[in-house]
Amino acid sequence: MRGYEKAIPLLWGIDYLTHDLPVFDLAPSENYESWLKYFGYLKSINYPLQIVICDDNENIKVTAKYIFPNVLIQTCQNHFLENIRRDFQVRTEEKYREFVLDLKRELFSKKITRSDFQQRALKLLKKYTGNDVTVNCLIKIEKNFDELTAATLVPNAPRDTNLIELYNSHLQARLKSIKGFKSFASAEKWLNAYILRRRFRKFRDCSRKFRYLNGKTSISQTCRKNDDLPLLFV
Repeated sequence: MRGYEKAIPLLWGIDYLTHDLPVFDLAPSENYESWLKYFGYLKSINYPLQIVICDDNENIKVTAKYIFPNVLIQTCQNHFLENIRRDFQVRTEEKYREFVLDLKRELFSKKITRSDFQQRALKLLKKYTGNDVTVNCLIKIEKNFDELTAATLVPNAPRDTNLIELYNSHLQARLKSIKGFKSFASAEKWLNAYILRRRFRKFRDCSRKFRYLNGKTSISQTCRKNDDLPLLFV
């Protein structure tokens, strides 16, 4: 974007069950003030936020809790495990590869109950007792237990950010055909149109547990029953 040396982040989130994009904000950076503004937008439309699934971004977690005091925070298990992989350099070093594979198999391969998570973590602690590095990693997991298992407290809540990552990939692919924006305002207008298009476009390829969305628009799933939607993008 002209006048900006760094990439400008788009702050957005997806309602998991409806795939709707209720609010967005194009911000200079992902700082505390930007995320505070974003969650303020959600509050202003009376969005019933129960849980936030996000990567390990402290600004997201703190501002969400500030605006929605009772909201639960779920740290994306995929991001959390990927950080461990990177710290242990398991893609190039074999020393802790088995340990990281055990973490994935036992704790981060699927959604499990909190009690099951604790029991499996204890089993791993017994297996790797004597190795300070692996023990410290398991202690870190225990310290983050609440945020790693919060999704089990909300029916149908995911344990990862796969859905928003998919939307990010779609947006990035669309932006490849655009050389750049002349101004911040022009970027906001384009993104507003892009997101409106997504909200008013009927789903066609949803599968498995999201089949019920096919033939529907995301905005129709979140607006009030008596609201008349304008005929946009027909």
